[in-house]
Amino acid sequence: MAGKLMKLLFRPGWRLRCVDPPLGWLRVRDEQPPYVEFRLQMTCYLTSQWAGPVRVKELQLRVMAGEREFLVPWTASADPQEVPLGDTPEYAVSSAAPHHAFIDFGSDAPDLITLVEATSEPVPVLVEGLFNAAFEFRPIASVDLEVDQPLLRGEVWRKVKTGRELA
Repeated sequence: MAGKLMKLLFRPGWRLRCVDPPLGWLRVRDEQPPYVEFRLQMTCYLTSQWAGPVRVKELQLRVMAGEREFLVPWTASADPQEVPLGDTPEYAVSSAAPHHAFIDFGSDAPDLITLVEATSEPVPVLVEGLFNAAFEFRPIASVDLEVDQPLLRGEVWRKVKTGRELA
């Protein structure tokens, strides 16, 4: 019994929870080559006030388009005032309070850019992460990104519908 309890208590990342769905933004930068960026506001917390911090080592965004999947790498992290969280995207979630972060993902894959510019249907995405000493990615948030206006290339972030709205 004690062995089973210890396994449950010390499984990497088991205490991390994220508000699902996150808030989302999207833009296609008009560069050479064009570059698509996804920004999600992730709000994560630990379910126990005595839990040790959970270190977010790596994140990826899995974009599903029919039978195709795109893995979009994590490019930056910032706090709600858009101040970068450090030299690397890594950050930690502690038990003191919910942790809010803007997480940016980006890719120059031509098929992905065509997908986000041309689709009128919601695009399902899944945020996966590596935490603490984990060796495999674990799903932490899933959402259908829905663009309600034509997406124009440029530096301006476009809000996308995720099923979660600001109060």
